[in-house]
Amino acid sequence: MNRRSFLWRGFGSFLPLVGGASFSDRVAAFAVSKPTEVDFTAFARGLAGNVFHSGDPKYEQLRKGYAAKYDAHPALVVHPVNMQDIQATLGFASSHQLPLAVRCGGHSYAGYSSCEGGVVVDMSGFRSIGIASDKGHVRIGGGMLCGAVEIETSKAGVAAVLGQCPSVGVGGYLLGGGVGPLMSKYGLGCDNILAADLVLADGRQVRADTRQNQDLYWAIRGGGGNFGIATAFEVALHPVSKVFAGNITLESADARTLLRAFSDFLPTAPDELTLIGLISAKPDHKPVLDVQACFAGGQEAGEKALAALRHHPAIVHDTVQLRQYLELEQMVPAEIPPSYEEHCSGFFTDLDEQRIEILAEAFSSAPIPVECFLVHLHGAVTRLAVDATPFPLRRAGITFDVAAHWEAPNRQRAASEWIKVLKSQLPVDDAGNYVNVMDREGNDSVRRAYGANYARLQQVKAKYDPHNLFALNQNIRPA
Repeated sequence: MNRRSFLWRGFGSFLPLVGGASFSDRVAAFAVSKPTEVDFTAFARGLAGNVFHSGDPKYEQLRKGYAAKYDAHPALVVHPVNMQDIQATLGFASSHQLPLAVRCGGHSYAGYSSCEGGVVVDMSGFRSIGIASDKGHVRIGGGMLCGAVEIETSKAGVAAVLGQCPSVGVGGYLLGGGVGPLMSKYGLGCDNILAADLVLADGRQVRADTRQNQDLYWAIRGGGGNFGIATAFEVALHPVSKVFAGNITLESADARTLLRAFSDFLPTAPDELTLIGLISAKPDHKPVLDVQACFAGGQEAGEKALAALRHHPAIVHDTVQLRQYLELEQMVPAEIPPSYEEHCSGFFTDLDEQRIEILAEAFSSAPIPVECFLVHLHGAVTRLAVDATPFPLRRAGITFDVAAHWEAPNRQRAASEWIKVLKSQLPVDDAGNYVNVMDREGNDSVRRAYGANYARLQQVKAKYDPHNLFALNQNIRPA
C-alpha cells in the first residue's frame, strides 16, 4: 500500500488529554482539516519536546532512516519527552488526517520509520534504563537503542536477549519478535517481554502483562507496532557475562561449498549455540560466508560444539574465543549509514540441495552485490506453541533475508529483477516469516507471515486500534 494512502477515518478519540474533559467532549471540539502554518505553530508551542520541519538544520538528518530508497519527507518530526506530548501528537495527526510513523532506531527495511507528508514520532526522548536490584529484569525506555542497553546490563554481569546491531531500536526489535545471539538458549526478544507500557490510539495509557490487558500483552510479543506506542518495556535478564563466541569466515569460488558447510552443521547445534550466517557475493569476487557463533556456556563445551565447523577446509578467518558478551555485540559498528537495498525474506525448515543450488546459482550470476542472512531457529525458540505469541516460527529451520544492494539509480532495476527472479524460484514455507526483515510486500504477505495467528491479531487490533491509526508497519487490519 502506498504510504500516502494511510489516512485515518475516525478522528476524535486521538485528541490530547486536556483538563478533565471526556474523550467525547474533545471529539466535538475538533473539526477535520488540513493543517495550516498556524496549526503547526500552535501544536509545536503546546509540546514540552521539540518539533522539526523542512528548513530546520536537523530536519534532513532526522527524516532519513536506514532504507535509503524510501526517501520520505514528513511534514513534522516530533521528539516527545512525556506522555502528554505523545497524546497531543496522536491527536494532531489524526484530526488532520496525517500519516503517522513511529521511530526508535530507524532500521525499518520497509521504510516505515518515516512517512511522506505526515508526522514522525521520534522516541529518542524516551531513553532510560533501570536494572532491578535482583538483576532479574530491566525496565527500558521505549526509545532506547540495543547497544546502550547492552552496555548497562554488562556492567551488572547480565544480558538481555537483543539483536546484533547497536543502533537498532529496542522497541521495533522486541515488538516484531527479536532474533539474536542468545535466543537458542533464552528465547526470542519478544519471549522475554514481561510487561510493556503503551499509549493507545485513543490516548489512553495502559500496561500490558500477564494480569492486565492480557490480549494486548499477547499481541505485542511479535505483532509489531500495530497496537500503540510502547513507552517502556520490562524485559527478563539472564546471567550471561562471557560467551564462547566470534565470527567464522569461509571463502570458496563455489557458493555451494559454503551453503553445504552451514547446512550440514546445523543438526549438531546444541541449545546453547546460536548461529547466524551471512553469505555475500560481489561481481568478480569469490562468495564469502560469515557465521556469527555464540555459545552461551563454558569454553570446553563450546569448543566441542563448534569443532566441526571451525575445522572446515574453506575457513579463512576464525575469531571465536571466550569473550565478554558485550564485545561480541560491539563487533557491529555503532552507526550504520543508510543503504539502497531490495529485499526478499521467508522461512524454510531445511537448507536442502534444491535450495542450495538455487541460491548458489543466483549468487554466482548476480550483477550487483548481494547477501543473504541465514538465521538458525532451534532450541528455546521452538519450544513454545505456535499460538503462545504472534511470532509464528516455532519450528526448527532457517529464517532468511536476501538483500540486493544498489547505488546508482540505474542499478535499482537490476537489483529488483534479480530479487524477483530469486523469489520466484526459491521454495519457502507457505506460512511464517520474520516481520522485522520484510519489505513492503502487501497485506497478503503479512497474513502469510503470521499464519494461523493473524485472525486473533485482527481481533486485538479491532479492540485497541479500530481505525488503524498505527498503519505504517507490517500492518494487521482490524477485524
